[in-house]
Amino acid sequence: MYTDYFLKFADEAEANAVLFDDERPKYAAVDVVGVLYAPTGKTIHNEELSYAEMAPVPGFHANVRHTAEAPELAAYQVFPETPSRTWA
Repeated sequence: MYTDYFLKFADEAEANAVLFDDERPKYAAVDVVGVLYAPTGKTIHNEELSYAEMAPVPGFHANVRHTAEAPELAAYQVFPETPSRTWA
């Protein structure tokens, strides 16, 4: 049985400090997502196509799947309605 966590950190350095020891993951599985982008509501038009303008979502994101609960991650945990990436 696994417990899944969606996490948001201030930046990559904070994420690495929490999730890794000497580049080795502290948890069963770590998926570093990084910076997420979301549509701004504006459309960009050029000669060939139109597309949604995207802007970075604040924070540095990662997902963790662990074999036990990890209460130390609670300070970074977020609960997205529609996660960008999930475990298969």
